[in-house]
Amino acid sequence: MFGFLAFFVGALTALQSRANGRLAIHLNNGILAGLVSNLTGWSLIFIILAFSKKDRTSFIRVLKASRHREIKLWEVMGGFGGAFFLAVQSSSVPVVGIALFTIGLVAGQTSSSLLVDKLGISPSGKKPVTLLRVSTALLTLLGVTIAVLPKLSQGKFSFIYIILALLTGVIVSFQQAINGRLNVVAQRPIVTAWFNFAAGTALLLVFLAVNLLLGGKVGSLPGNPLMYAGGPIGLTFIAISAYTIKELGVLNFIMFSVAGQVVTALIVDAIAPADNAKLSLWVIVGTLITFVSVLIPKISEQLGKKKA
Repeated sequence: MFGFLAFFVGALTALQSRANGRLAIHLNNGILAGLVSNLTGWSLIFIILAFSKKDRTSFIRVLKASRHREIKLWEVMGGFGGAFFLAVQSSSVPVVGIALFTIGLVAGQTSSSLLVDKLGISPSGKKPVTLLRVSTALLTLLGVTIAVLPKLSQGKFSFIYIILALLTGVIVSFQQAINGRLNVVAQRPIVTAWFNFAAGTALLLVFLAVNLLLGGKVGSLPGNPLMYAGGPIGLTFIAISAYTIKELGVLNFIMFSVAGQVVTALIVDAIAPADNAKLSLWVIVGTLITFVSVLIPKISEQLGKKKA
């Protein structure tokens, strides 16, 4: 069940990217689009808190734990990772293209998730770096690389932006682990999401201020409500990931979510392709490899149980 939830989270990521991408085009500013998305999701959480006594109790519990230093300040700052992701994405993709950015991001996620699990930062505790886990991570990266290979010519290779994409992947891995730690205290994913949106919104406001000071432009808000779907999707994403990370560990969570992201992107591009998007054999093969990669650990686990 937890693997399916992580896969579902990845699917949501692909849908959120499409929604926020459309919003960014309308607003002529990717950072503002992320801020609007964050504020939309955060507003929904305030409504939920108003009607949910359990979530209000959890919110107070986190505040008390923070005041008594039962949790550290950095454990409630996971939302910084989401804000950093959006800022790097909005500046990198126009230069290197979505393909190179995705490869750098996934490479950073898969490699750093091994480290996060090894250090035991997530609530699932320390997990050994085995040959199977390393091989599966590499196979996941191979699948994503093949899927986006035809699009590599759309961007120019810029070393600094690839490094930023790798760094973003590392930060996202740590963000998932931090959210899991916070959720152990909160015991309510909605409250964990509240602190994520709060931290992310604060950092995005800083990024937007810098962007505008450097000459960034702002367009008008669109009237299509579907373009604001990124906020509710983000809320669902954070809540589910905070709930599942404890059971799966960071590496397994990321592999399942990457598979969900690639498969859903494939379906979306087939049904409603974006501008200049074309469904190719490369994409289909890469998607299948990525999907198979997340099944290998489970198959190995089941075979081990049968032998035992």
